[in-house]
Amino acid sequence: MLSLHSYAQKSSVNIRGSVRDEQNKPLDFVTVKLKEADRVTYTDQEGKFNFNLNPGELKTLSLSIAMVGKAGKDTTILLANFSKELNIILQNLTLKLEEVQITEERKILSSNSSILFGRQAIEQIQAFSLADILNNLPGKTITPPDLQKPLSITLRGQASGLHSLNNSMGVAIILDDIQQSNNANMQNLNVGKYGMAGSGITSKNYGGFDVPFSGIDIREIPADNIESIEVISGVAPAKYGDLTDGAVIINRKAGRTNYQFTSRINASTTNFSLSKGFQLPGKSGALNLSLNYLLSEQDPSDPLKSYKRISTGLMWTTKLSKAIKNTFSIDYNTRLDNVKKDPDVGQDYMTYAKTRNLSISNRTSIQINGPLVKSLDFSAGYSSAFQETYDQQYLNGAPKAIADKDTIGLYQGYFIPGNYVAVDHVKGNPKNLNGNISLNNEFNTGNLVHRLSLGANVYYSANNGQGVIVDPTTPRWANQKYQNERPYDYESLPAVFNYSIYLQDGFQFDFLKRPMNVNAGLRYDIQNNIGTLQPRVNMNYDLAKNFGINAAFGLSTKSPGLSLRYPAPVYFDIPVHNSYTGYDIESLFLVYTDKIVPDNSKLKPGRSSQLEFGLTYKDNFFNTSLTSYYKQNKDGFTNRNNYKIYTTDEYTYVYHQGQRPDYFPNGKQKDWITSYSSSVNDLSSNNFGIEWIISTKKIPAIQTSFNLSNSFGYSSSKSALEYTQKANENYTNDNYKAWFGVYKGKETDNYTITSKLSTTTHIPKLGFVVNLRADIFWQSYQRILNDSYLPIAWLDKKMVRHEIPVFYNNNTDYNYLALNSKAESATRQPFVYSNLSMSVAKEIGKNIKMSLSANNVFNIRNRYYNPRTNTVTNYTYPVSVGAELSVKF
Repeated sequence: MLSLHSYAQKSSVNIRGSVRDEQNKPLDFVTVKLKEADRVTYTDQEGKFNFNLNPGELKTLSLSIAMVGKAGKDTTILLANFSKELNIILQNLTLKLEEVQITEERKILSSNSSILFGRQAIEQIQAFSLADILNNLPGKTITPPDLQKPLSITLRGQASGLHSLNNSMGVAIILDDIQQSNNANMQNLNVGKYGMAGSGITSKNYGGFDVPFSGIDIREIPADNIESIEVISGVAPAKYGDLTDGAVIINRKAGRTNYQFTSRINASTTNFSLSKGFQLPGKSGALNLSLNYLLSEQDPSDPLKSYKRISTGLMWTTKLSKAIKNTFSIDYNTRLDNVKKDPDVGQDYMTYAKTRNLSISNRTSIQINGPLVKSLDFSAGYSSAFQETYDQQYLNGAPKAIADKDTIGLYQGYFIPGNYVAVDHVKGNPKNLNGNISLNNEFNTGNLVHRLSLGANVYYSANNGQGVIVDPTTPRWANQKYQNERPYDYESLPAVFNYSIYLQDGFQFDFLKRPMNVNAGLRYDIQNNIGTLQPRVNMNYDLAKNFGINAAFGLSTKSPGLSLRYPAPVYFDIPVHNSYTGYDIESLFLVYTDKIVPDNSKLKPGRSSQLEFGLTYKDNFFNTSLTSYYKQNKDGFTNRNNYKIYTTDEYTYVYHQGQRPDYFPNGKQKDWITSYSSSVNDLSSNNFGIEWIISTKKIPAIQTSFNLSNSFGYSSSKSALEYTQKANENYTNDNYKAWFGVYKGKETDNYTITSKLSTTTHIPKLGFVVNLRADIFWQSYQRILNDSYLPIAWLDKKMVRHEIPVFYNNNTDYNYLALNSKAESATRQPFVYSNLSMSVAKEIGKNIKMSLSANNVFNIRNRYYNPRTNTVTNYTYPVSVGAELSVKF
C-alpha cells in the first residue's frame, strides 16, 4: 500500500455539503455514498458531510444520499463544482411524489447482477416475510402467503431435490452487514439411517418444519423494518464468503422516524407491527424499536396446524465523534410451528417445532482520512438459539424386540409391548459468531483511481444442545434397516471455525474515451481445514452514451455445517435369533450390535464457478438489460449408500415353560446385508440462463409505467459419479456371484421459461397507485436420464469389485443386475398459463395508507387431467385477497 500510494499525482479536494428536509431543517444520520471511491459517510446534527479524496483524472463524481423515511437522491458533481458546497433537500417518502419506485429495479451496485428493492417497493408488496418480497424476482412466482412450511430462496438453478437444498444453502443472507448462518442447525435424526432428505422430523400430513440441510428459513425475517434489499444472483464481491449461489443483502431502518403501526390480513394470516425511531438527547444518537407479531392458521375452521412468529428489535445508532459512527443491535424472536392433537383421529398425532433466538451485533465505521487508510469498518454478530422439535404418534402393533446397548458384540435384547406413544425428539442450542473487518483506501496510479479494501472474516458455529433424545422403550422407528436410534449428545461436539482474508480493488479508467469500471478481488477461505483461492471480478463499460456492456467471473465456496461434519454414529442391530412366546421370561432375542462412527473430516466445501455477460441500454424513458450466465456447481453435499455384510452363527432355541430358555449354536451361519448413508461431495450441475428485463418511465398521458422480465433457466445435474445397489433378494445367496451392481450416476435435465409483466399506474395528486403483475409460464420441463440402467461393475459377497467393460445379456455372472426401466422419464408442462395479481394503494392525508391485494384476481383455475396416470394437477391457486393499513403518528 505504501508503494501504491507513492503514485498519487494530484492534490486532494474536499467534497462537502448539507442535507435538509422540506422544512429546511438539518437531517442527521443521513447516509452519503461516494460511488467512485466506494466511501460512505453520515451527516452530523447540522446535516453536514464531507469527503476528502484525490479525484485523479475523474471529470465527474456521483453521490447517493439516503435516509429512512425519505426519498433517496442521486446527484452528479462536475469537475468545476468539486470544491463548491452542495445543498440537498430530501422529500418525505410518499405516494404523492411525482416519481416513485414501487417495483424492483436492476442496478449495478455490489455486482453486475444486483436487483434492488427499495422501501416503497417493499411496502407495495404487503409482505408478511422476506419470502413474499423475493417472489418478485425474475423467474420466481408470486403466490399467496404460505407460512405453514419452511421457505428458502434459490438463485439460478432449476434442479430439484438435494440440488435445490444445496442451492439454498449456498445463498448468503446478510442482515445489517452480519451474515446469518444455518451451519449450527442440527434439528435432524441420524443421517446414516435416513439420509439428508429423510432425517428431518416430520408431522403426519403436514411435513417437516426445520431446515438443517438448507438455507435460512426466510419466513422468520419480517419485512416491516427493512429499508432496502439487494439481491446478488451472480458474482458477489470478494468481501462476501461462505456462499456459492448468490447473496441477499438486507439493510434495516436506522435513525429518527415517526411511530408506524401496520396491520395486514390475508385469509387466515394476520400480522401486526409497531416501530419508532427516537432522537436521544444531546449527541446520544437515535434509538429504533420494533415489534412484529404474526399468526397463520392453515385452516381456520379446523385450526390443527398453525405458525406463530414474534420478533422484537432494538437498534442504537450514534456518532461517537465526527469520524466514528456506531450501530448496536439486539434482536429477539420466537417461532412456533404447531400441530395440535386431533381427538377425532385417536392416534395421538402431535408435532411442534420451537425456536427462540437472541442476536447481538455491532457495526462501527471510522473515517480516518490518512494517507494509507481512509476508513475502517468493523462488524461482529453473535446469536444463540434454543430449538426443540417433537413428534409423537400412538402405535398399536405386535410386541417389538429391542436392542439399545452402546457396545459391540452379541448379547440378549429385550421385548417391549407394541402399543405405546412413540416419540421423535431433538433439542438444539446453535450458536453463531460472525466477525468482519476491512481497511479501505483510495489512491491513483497514473489515470487509474483505485478503491482498495483489505479485510478478513471469521465464522464460528457450535451447538450445545441436548441433541437427539431417545427412550428405547418408546421407539418411533424400530429395527429399520437393522438399525435402532441411540441418544446423541450435541454438547460434546467440536465447533466449526472458518476464516478468510480478501483483497478487493475497484478502479475506473477511460478506454477509447469511455469509462471502464472494474471491481476485482481475491479471496482465500479456510473451511473444514481446506483452503481455497477465489478470484472474482465484475466489469462494466460504456460503449456509447446510453449503451453498456458488462461481464463477471467468480469462484466461491460453501462450508459444510455441523450436521454434515458430525453425524451421529450408526448402530447395526442384527437379529441373530428372535423367539417370542408371549411371555418375556420364556422368550429369546439374541442380537449382534456393531457401531460405525462416520469420519467426515475430509468433507470438502461445496464449490461454484460463474461466468456472466450482459448488455444494458438506458435513456430518459426506456431502459433494458440482457444478462446471460453459466454457473457450474461441484462438490455438492449428498448421500452415498454404503453396504456391509455380516455373517453370524445360527442358534437353536430350547423352550422351558415359565423359565429362561436355553440356546446354543447349531453349526449353521447366515448372511445379513446392511446399508447406511454417508455424506459425500457427489452433487454437480451445469446451469445456463438468460434474464431480460425491460422497464419504462411513467407515460404522462396514462400515468402508467411498464416492466417486463423474461427468464430462461436450464440445469443439467448429476447426483453421483456412480452408485451401488443391492441385487434382488433371490440373488443374494451363495448360488450367485454378483450381489451388488455398480451404476453410473443418475442425471436430470430441467428448464423453465417464464415472464413477469408489471404495470404501475400512479396518480401523485391522489396518492394513489394500482399495480398489476402477471406471471406467465411458457414452459417447464424435467427429464430423468435412465441410460444408467446397465451396471458398469459388480461386487461379490466379499465386496470385491469386478468391472464390466461390455455388458452381455447372456452372462449369468451379472445379467440379472440390469434394471427394469430403460426408458427416459420426462415431465412437460401441458400448456401455457398465467397468474394475474393486483394491488391498490391509497394515501389518506399524510399519515394513513391503505392497500388491497389479490392473487389470481380473476380466480382462473388452470388444471390438467392426465389420462395416463388418472391424476389432476393444479397449476394456479384459488383467489387470495389481502388488506393492509399503515398509520404514522
